[in-house]
This record gives sequence, structure tokens and C-alpha cells, in this order.
Amino acid sequence: MTLRRKTLLIIAGTFYGVIILLFFISRNILLESYTDLERQSTQRDVERVLTAYSQEISNLETTARDWAAWDDTYHFVADRNEEYIRSNLTDSTFTALSLNLILYMDASRQLVFGKAFNLEEEEETPLPQSISEYLAGHDFLVTHKDTESSYAGIIILPEGPMLIASNPILTSEDEGPIQGAMIMGRYFDAARIDELAEITLLSITTYDFKDPRIPPDFATALSSLSIASPVFVQPLGEQSIAGYTFIEDVSGLPALMLRVDAPRDIYHQGQTTIFYLILTIIGVSLAFGLVTLLLLEKQVLSRLSYLSRSVSDIGTSGKISARVLVPGADELSKLGATINGMLGALEQSEAELRESEEHYRLLAEHATDVIYVMDLNLKFTYVSPSVTLLTGHSVEEAVSQSLDVVLTPASLNHAMDVYAKEAEKESKEIKDLARSRTLEFEVKRKDGSTVWTETTMTAIRDSAENVIGILGVARDITERKKADAKLQELYREEKELRQNLEAEINKRVEFTRALVHELKTPITPVLACSELMLEEIKQKGPLLELAQNISQGANNLNQRIDELLDLARGEVGMLHLNQESIDSGQLLRSIVGSVRPLARKNGHTLRTKLPRSLPVIPADEDRLRQVVLNLLNNAFKFTPAGGSITVKARKNKDYLVVEVQDTGRGISKEEQRRLFEPYQQLEEERTRLSGLGLGLSLSKKLVELHGGQIWVQSEKGKGSTFSFSIPLEAKKKPANPPKRRKA
Repeated sequence: MTLRRKTLLIIAGTFYGVIILLFFISRNILLESYTDLERQSTQRDVERVLTAYSQEISNLETTARDWAAWDDTYHFVADRNEEYIRSNLTDSTFTALSLNLILYMDASRQLVFGKAFNLEEEEETPLPQSISEYLAGHDFLVTHKDTESSYAGIIILPEGPMLIASNPILTSEDEGPIQGAMIMGRYFDAARIDELAEITLLSITTYDFKDPRIPPDFATALSSLSIASPVFVQPLGEQSIAGYTFIEDVSGLPALMLRVDAPRDIYHQGQTTIFYLILTIIGVSLAFGLVTLLLLEKQVLSRLSYLSRSVSDIGTSGKISARVLVPGADELSKLGATINGMLGALEQSEAELRESEEHYRLLAEHATDVIYVMDLNLKFTYVSPSVTLLTGHSVEEAVSQSLDVVLTPASLNHAMDVYAKEAEKESKEIKDLARSRTLEFEVKRKDGSTVWTETTMTAIRDSAENVIGILGVARDITERKKADAKLQELYREEKELRQNLEAEINKRVEFTRALVHELKTPITPVLACSELMLEEIKQKGPLLELAQNISQGANNLNQRIDELLDLARGEVGMLHLNQESIDSGQLLRSIVGSVRPLARKNGHTLRTKLPRSLPVIPADEDRLRQVVLNLLNNAFKFTPAGGSITVKARKNKDYLVVEVQDTGRGISKEEQRRLFEPYQQLEEERTRLSGLGLGLSLSKKLVELHGGQIWVQSEKGKGSTFSFSIPLEAKKKPANPPKRRKA
């Protein structure tokens, strides 16, 4: 399809689409507006009829009020004089007041006088029995509680609907006592409805609310009417519309259904307006479309057609050096310039492609890796000259060989399995166009030996992305395979050594446990006996000192045994923490308080520099106490009498840092490097102090289990500061614990 035809179809389609859209918009918006106006007009018509009806009731009530509040009526009910009847209740009175019924009831609800009248025949008729029955069931009409009482409305009788008004019988000054009730009635018949229709200039129809013969449209309206929606409007056809409402009786219950019919002049006016609007839009759109088409033909389509012919001629001739000519300075002229630029770039690309082909040909022929191409039948179509170095075959021999000649049986089976799986993947709708596979094959050489190659294969695809061949690059990895085999052998040896080492560690742990058990067994009674001796010996002397030495030595030995066991557990990962929330400030003050007697005994000054508030940390209280006591004991050991020991703590980012500072002899750099290793003691400690050298090593293990670090800052002769950090939140491993500060 030509661009000219497409343009014509687009304009025509747009035109028809706009017309259809405007039609539906006008139908849904304009016509809906006219429909709303029509509905509102019909509702006003119904309200006019209801107003006329209310006026009818009001007039009847006024007449009844005038007659009831009259001295003559007041006396008549009392003395029942005939003169009142002859003078006032004549046939002319009924005709003049358009009344069908007048009733006088005394205060005891007894009928004093009643008269019914046929206005059409202009003659008196018997009182209907139905009115007496109705009044008997609605005695509020004959019993008025006060002088202001009044009832007016409609009642439904077998003879038909009747407008009725009831007022208390009073004096002319509207004073009581109330002598009874006066009731006036007027049938709301067809003649009365016609009078309302003439007054309102509307068509009015009524039906008894309970009439089983009610028409379908009344039944529909009845289901839609309610106190909240007292008026219902619905079209009766294309020519008329009706509004419905209900009229309540004097008791406030629905009595009559009323329908007001009106012609649909507003609706028809809306249809006419929409018709002329659409007709006008069609005319304007046709003119606009024709002008647009002519302008497009002159300014765009003819020039675009010329450009298309020029490009087609260049493609047919194959002369890429030719150029197109599009005059002007708009988008089409820029398109022509772009096409000329593309032709120039294409001309340059052809030259570069020839150079690239020559480059890659030389690269393939001189590459050390073997480059090959296979068709879908797994036949070689190209093999690079380096195949001779790999297999000993010439290029011609290699191209003519099949895979079963090139590969060993195991590698051939592997290659066929991979080929089958790749073919299955290729059959799926979603293809991985950039997928390549790297495999290892054992290749047979011409002399009968084999070499291992690492081959990377990629699918060659045509313009439709269909596979037309396989490109492969093979590299000799024989030496690497030998190295891998050697590496596997070394790995097996390392694994065996590791297993032997683990067995030795387990033996060491079991030995340590047995040793601890053997040492704990004899030390327990020594501890118990020494405690008893200290309790029994009250006087100072050599015997008390001997008991104290025994107790202290037994406790030291027991502590060394516990340290030895904890260290052994830590080495094999069996040392666990019982972490809970600890008030670090309270714990540190408690520890310092427990060792103050020892400090005083040794002649040391023990100080604390603790902030008023320290954070709550997740830690094992017993283990943390053990770390601090180890550091304090070390300070006591290496600080001479008269020296000072200071315990500090501070919050450093996400860690609590605790420091134990002494004024002892200090530690050399060489000793600091091995200070936290098991069984390591300082030179002075080995010569004059006791211990196994486990305290600091165990402290390091316990701090690291908490997720922190421990370090020392010291200079020979200037004292030492041991510090450790504990994270403020529980961590398996410290993400970034604080670094040690330089001294």
C-alpha cells in the first residue's frame, strides 16, 4: 500500500472516528442534558398538580372552618333547631360550595345532622353507609382535642376518593367549649380531576393505591417511589413522558397514585439540535480533510515519492557513490541529506569490511589456537593452519575428517550429547542468541597419541537468527590437565594431613579433659580441707599462714586447670557464651570492688575512670568478668608496690572499649607480638611469677567470641594499657571493631 493511500485512509478513518466520537459524546452529554431538563420539567408539572390539589384541600378546609366556627352552627348542634337547616343546608348551598357531604357530630360523637348531595343530578342522596364505617375507624375526625385542631385530606371510599375536612364546632369568636365536629366532603372524581387538569393545563390520571387493576407503568413507578424520592419520571414513548407521585390520606398513608402526562418537546428539541450540530461538524470536517490532503500531497507526498524513486534507482544500479537530491530546508530535505550520509558511510564501510576480512583471514591463519567452522551435519568446512601443530594433519586432511576420526570415543559421545541438548534448546521459542559452550575434548593425533583441548563453540546464525553452522576455537590444554591431576593429588594429600591433624587435636582435647579430671579429683579435697582449716584456726601464727598458703595454692591450681580446659575448648570451637543484657557500668564497678582488698594488700592504688552512664551490652557476664579479672591480675603481678592501676571504659561508635592501665615495668615490642599466644610468659614472669601463660590467650579467645578485639599498648619502663572492645549489639563477627590507638 502506497503512502498516499495510507494517508487518505488515515484521514478518512480519523474523520469517521471523530464523527462517531462526537455522536456518542453528543448522545451521552448533550442529549443527557436535554433529558435532565425534560425530567426536571416533568417534576415541576407534578409539583404544579400537587400545588393545585393542595389548594383544593385548603379551600375545602377554609370553608369547613368558616361554617364550624359560627354561632348559628354552635347553637344548632346544641338545640337542633329546624330553622338552621331550612336556612343554611339547602341544595343551593351544596351546589354553590361544590359539596357532596355535610355532617354535624356532637361532642358525644353522635350524628346531629347529615346530608349527601349529587352535584351532577343536583339532588339529595342517602348518606353512604361507608362514611359512617370510615368515621368509626378514624374517630380523630369527629373528636377534636382543642380549638386549633383541624384535619383535611383525602379518604378512599367504595364510592370513590373523597376530599374531606373536619373542624371543631366553635363560636364565631373561635371559642369553646367544643360542641362537636363539622365534616365537609367533596368527591375527587373524574370531573374534579378534569378541573385540576384545566387549571394546570396538564393531563392527569389517578389510580387507587390498592387497585389490583393498576397499569404496568403505575406498578413500575410504585416500586420506585419513596419518601426520599416522592416523584418518579419515566418516558411513555417517543411522544410523551409521565411523572408519578402518591397522595396521602388524612392518616398520612398512601391513598392515590397520580400520573401527569406531558409531551416530549424538550427531548425532540435536543434531538434536532444534535442532528444539526453533527451535520455542521461533518461539513467542516470534510472541508478540513480535503484541504489537509491537498497540502500533504503538495508539500510531502510528491516529494517523498521522488525521494523513494531516487533511492530505488541507486539500489537497482548498485552505485553507492550516487546521491539523492531533495530541495528545501525541511525534514524531507534533511532526510535526503541523511540518506546521502548513509550512502557515504556505506561506501566507507564496504572498504573497511574488505580490510577487516583480510585482517581476520591473516589472524585465523597465524593463530596458535585452531579455528574451525562446521555445518549442521558436523562436517568441517574450514580449519585454520594451526591444526597441523595440534594434530599433525594438514589442513586438507583435517577438513575431510569426520568427528569419529578426530575425537576419542568418550569425547565423541560427550560431544554428541551436548549437540543434542543444544538442538533441543534451539527448538524453544525463547532463544539465547549469545550463548556459547566451552568443553574439553580428547583429540587423536596423526601419530596415534592424544592431546586435550579446550574448545569454545558458538552458533553461526543467518539474518533470521536461524543456526546455519558452528564456529569453534580449540586450544591445547594437555599441560594444564597434567597440572590439574598433580593438583588433585596434592589436594588428596592435604586432606589426609588435615584429617590426621584433626584427629591429633581431638586426642589433645580428650587428653586435656582427662588431665583436668585427674587434677580436679585430688585438688577438691585439698580446697575443702584448707577452707575448714581456715575456719577452725582462729589465732594468727605459722599454722594459719600454712593454711592460707595451702588454700591460695589450691585456688591458683584450680584456676589454672579451668583456664587450661577453657583454652582447649576454644581451640576446637566448644567454648560457648551465654549472652544476656548486661549493665556494663555496674559490672565493672562490681569487679573493681571485689579486688580492692587485694590491691590494698599488694600496696597498689586502684582507680576507676568510668562515665556516669555506660551502655547495656549483650555479653556473657561470667566470661566478661573473667577477662577483666585476668587483666587486673596481670596488672597486680607486674606493678610494684606503690604503683597505680586504673580501669577505664568508654563508648566508641558501636563498641564498648574497656582499658586496664598500670604503671608497671612495661612490655617490649618483641614480647607484645607473642603476648596473646598460649603458654607464652614474659621473661620476668618465667623467672619469679607463677602461671601457665594461659590468661591472656584465654581472654583473647573470649573477647573474640563476643565479636570484639583485644590489644596492648606499652613501652618498656612506662607501664602498660590492656584494652578490649565488645559490640553494643550481638554479632557473630565484628564488622568493623575499633582499632588500637597508638601510644
